[in-house]
Amino acid sequence: MLVMVLCPFMVVCFRPPPLNSSVRRIICNFRLDEIKEMAMLKIKIIVCLIWAFSIVVLFSFQEFSPASGQTKELTLDKNPKPENSLVDRFDKAVQQRFLTEPNFGIRRIQPVHPPSPHLEQFSPINDEEKTSVADFENDGWKVSLYLFGRRATPKIADGKEQKEFTINYRLNKPLPITRELRGKHLPKAEKLLKEVKAAFLEFQTPNSPNENDYEFSIGKWSYVAKPVRAVNQSCLKCHTDYVLTEKIEDDKYKFRKRQVGDANGVIVYGFAKKD
Repeated sequence: MLVMVLCPFMVVCFRPPPLNSSVRRIICNFRLDEIKEMAMLKIKIIVCLIWAFSIVVLFSFQEFSPASGQTKELTLDKNPKPENSLVDRFDKAVQQRFLTEPNFGIRRIQPVHPPSPHLEQFSPINDEEKTSVADFENDGWKVSLYLFGRRATPKIADGKEQKEFTINYRLNKPLPITRELRGKHLPKAEKLLKEVKAAFLEFQTPNSPNENDYEFSIGKWSYVAKPVRAVNQSCLKCHTDYVLTEKIEDDKYKFRKRQVGDANGVIVYGFAKKD
């Protein structure tokens, strides 16, 4: 290799012994062929490198460029849930309990035969509830129910109500709806609270696209939140606090006294396919 590199310089810098013309021609031809072969090898290597680089750039461009028409986004698929008609039918039956059943809050949904807060399984009380639960089970769904409450009371300073509020959320243990499901196997209500806070605000925001339902997923469970609204003046006899309507900025909201139509609470239905 050293000879090949130095040969051109040796021809110029050193004067070899005189050679006859035929020998001189053979040597020159040999050197030219060798130089051409090395040049072609270098060209092939450069072409291969350019080709490989072009392929990498092309695939990268197609994957991330909006011009390809298929811009990739990092999205998380929602967990499956039952058909909306089935969820709405069951919710309608459960909401009716808040108008007809005695007691308050979760006690209107807990089992009534016999009345015991320690009996955790949901107990249907009419044909509509029985049919809905049977449909969930026949379609292979595990179903749970959560009930959340919220109370906003103004802070008091110098005996006067301030425009700052103390907001308390009431959390209840999850209630299994379908058979063979136990409360100890369900996510705790605390894990849902962040989404429930957002749902409360959506249910009080005028013209919100999520005014009547708010969907989210946590782990393997999909959830549908529904508002429990004050449907008449009798509901306001117990729910006498303020409601937060719209978020203005961080930790600042519009507020007013509770009215008919406001969300007194939030029911969250949890759904997961049976294993």
